[in-house]
Amino acid sequence: MNKPNAAARHAAIAKYDRQGLSAQEIAAILGCTQRTVHRARAKRRADGDDWTWALPEPDEVAIERAAAGDQPAGLTWIERRAAYALCDQWGVPARITASRLGVTRQSVYYARSRRQAA
Repeated sequence: MNKPNAAARHAAIAKYDRQGLSAQEIAAILGCTQRTVHRARAKRRADGDDWTWALPEPDEVAIERAAAGDQPAGLTWIERRAAYALCDQWGVPARITASRLGVTRQSVYYARSRRQAA
C-alpha cells in the first residue's frame, strides 16, 4: 500500500474533521500521529479555512456509568472529564475515581486542578 502524499492526507483529515472525529480517531484511521492531524488543522486555519472543529456531544449515560465504576469502552476525552467532575461532585476519593475510570491518580489530580483553574 502506498503512503498518501501530504495533500491527500490533509484532504482526508479535513473530511474526517467535518464528520466530527477527534484527532486520535483520525490518526488511527489514517495511520499517522495526532500531531500530524493538529498540524493539518493549523495549516487549514492559516490558509483561511474558517471551518472550526466542534466538540463532540457527550453521551450522558456513558458518563454516569463510568463514574459509577462500570466503564464503557471508548470514552471520549470530554466524557472522561465529565466523569471526573461527577465523581468529585459525589465526593469520591481520587484513588477510587482513578480505578473507576481506568486512569492514574495523578490524572485525577491534574483534571481537578484544570477544572479549578477555569
